[in-house]
Amino acid sequence: MTVELLSRPLDWRVRVVEEIVVESATSCLRSRSLQVSPLRRLLRRHVRRNATHALLAMNVAPMPRGPLLDFSVEGPEGSGWLLPRVEIAERQALYLESLAKQIRLETSPQLHGLLVAICGFTGEWIGDSLDRATLERYLELGVGEVLPKDAVAAWREVADACRAVLRPFLDVFKGYSAPEDPALVIPEILEAGVISNFDEATALLGEYRELIERLHRHHREHDGSPGLEFLRSLADYANHFDLMVALKVPLDEPFLVKIEDRRALKLTALRNTGDQELVVADAQTNHVTFKVPDPNVRIAAFSARVPGSPAFAQGAFHAREDEQGVSLYAHETERDYRIRLVFKLAPLARLRVVPWFASLLLFLLTAALLVDQPTDLRTLALITGPAALGASILLVREASTLGSRLRLLASVAVLVALTCLTLASVWLFVIGMLDASGADQVKYLRS
Repeated sequence: MTVELLSRPLDWRVRVVEEIVVESATSCLRSRSLQVSPLRRLLRRHVRRNATHALLAMNVAPMPRGPLLDFSVEGPEGSGWLLPRVEIAERQALYLESLAKQIRLETSPQLHGLLVAICGFTGEWIGDSLDRATLERYLELGVGEVLPKDAVAAWREVADACRAVLRPFLDVFKGYSAPEDPALVIPEILEAGVISNFDEATALLGEYRELIERLHRHHREHDGSPGLEFLRSLADYANHFDLMVALKVPLDEPFLVKIEDRRALKLTALRNTGDQELVVADAQTNHVTFKVPDPNVRIAAFSARVPGSPAFAQGAFHAREDEQGVSLYAHETERDYRIRLVFKLAPLARLRVVPWFASLLLFLLTAALLVDQPTDLRTLALITGPAALGASILLVREASTLGSRLRLLASVAVLVALTCLTLASVWLFVIGMLDASGADQVKYLRS
């Protein structure tokens, strides 16, 4: 049933409404509502005629690989639960095999096990800076013995061939992945009993390579074939996975599925720009809302771009835009599947000007002290005390981490100016004390 849902997403996914709320300087809350049409027509072969509901695993959203934070899901009959990664990988592998069967390419049980391991590979230990030697060391640690050189050479050839086919279908390269380098899952399939030795591993990787190359040839000869969808899906599984949840749903009426999770947010140091990737073509229509609820923060710039490129995304229209929120609407057939929201955040104008103005006044006050050079404590206290108090209030007044992050440079300028004023006052006071001490000594000697 899940394979049916994966194969025909636009037949049941009517509308997706996604909301991105920037709550802090380090994270944003993402909520997604999926409107589903009645499922009986699509799942007729799998359900009884008199059944009114079904318990099934639904793919509700494409997700980047990695842990889920603050995740929750709500279906029409109450809360749902997330499927384990191995169960998700099993269904993704079955979906890929269904595409291959459409062009009469069968997969062996061993190749099925390899596809499950590839789809379920998380890659927490693999990075984009991993070289060949480190990769071999990773495999040796996984299998617990030294790898034969001829097997390693054969695995490299398989990886090079798979990478040449799959890399053009990848949105953005984000590091080593099992679809491009299937040798990464050899420790896992050895432990699972899919293979028993390195010779079987070499043969199985060769079978995987042959499957990909045959699908690629079929795609080039028959444009728009299932081979194209197979290669696109397999390449996308390098960075993302289909989030699947178990839900009890009605068969004869539409319903909503709501999910919520928290994603990391990284703002640049100087410009305070960030980005968020999302899918806008997994339903008949997609609606996106980007919000900043902090009343002291505004959206200074916003655009929808192609992932990994400065080019503007196709098919995502701005329906509404102001300083606190932006709404996008995507409904065209020929629209980008995945886009990247690029935004720049800034404090309100009055909040941005005040710290810089205060910094300028503190620097001018420091310069005036150095020019006039008063040394008595009362004068220095009257000048430095109120200025230091006002600057301190500016430094600690931010109530949110986001506002504090956006005013980081201005706060640093205030801090530097306050430090200069304090050091100048202390220096002048010490000079005055030394002069007074010297004058007393001279007076004492004369007396």
